[in-house]
Amino acid sequence: MLKSKYALLCISIIVVGCIGCAANQVNEKTKAKALQNYGYALIQEGNIRGGLQKLLEAVKLDPENADIHHELALAYRGIQEYQFSLRHFSKAVLLRPGFSEAHNNRGTVYLILGKWDLAIDCFEKAISNIAYKTPHFAHNNLGMAFFNKKDYDRAIASYLRAIELFPSYIVGYTNLGLAYEQVRRWEEAVDAYKKAIKYGPDYPTAHFNLGRLYLELGKQGEGVKELKLALELDPEGPIGRKSDKLLGGL
Repeated sequence: MLKSKYALLCISIIVVGCIGCAANQVNEKTKAKALQNYGYALIQEGNIRGGLQKLLEAVKLDPENADIHHELALAYRGIQEYQFSLRHFSKAVLLRPGFSEAHNNRGTVYLILGKWDLAIDCFEKAISNIAYKTPHFAHNNLGMAFFNKKDYDRAIASYLRAIELFPSYIVGYTNLGLAYEQVRRWEEAVDAYKKAIKYGPDYPTAHFNLGRLYLELGKQGEGVKELKLALELDPEGPIGRKSDKLLGGL
């Protein structure tokens, strides 16, 4: 009888201990979520380093959380700490292989680093997930990787797929125009830039590219008009400065 009571006591202690561990894990995950939300809010306000610190605190409490690793990777990318960024993107997709946003964003770091084939692999993994909510981003980025490899036909195909999935995607049209220029398909390039302007009339890059191309095609009047619009839309920015330079040389 004493042995039975002792055995029951031991089992009770073990059960209570397990419940205590589970409660502690839940408490740590709750704290981690609060820190994650705080860190994200700081980053949205422009305080990337402050947000990064909170995310690092969060990941210590919940190290197997793919979303925290993803946000850490984005923060590190934002301050140009690319190796740390890649480390956390890699951890995010290891924890959640179908994490398309992380695959895509990891690929953007490889684009920045000029590692085109590694970027392509990431974008293709993102696209392979049928549940990916914004595949046009990955198709556009895939096009950028092919463009930088001077594989313009595959770049064009990728940009067209991005636009097919998201018909008002102004960045996709602008990149498509650049790719058409590389293969001397001038009319299609002009049309792509016009589509970008149709969906994004305040997008200075599309006006600049169209104006520059018009000048190259000998259409000075149309070119000047577009460059002036680009300058008006981005007077203090890089597109405005490039537009002003071209206009000043006429």
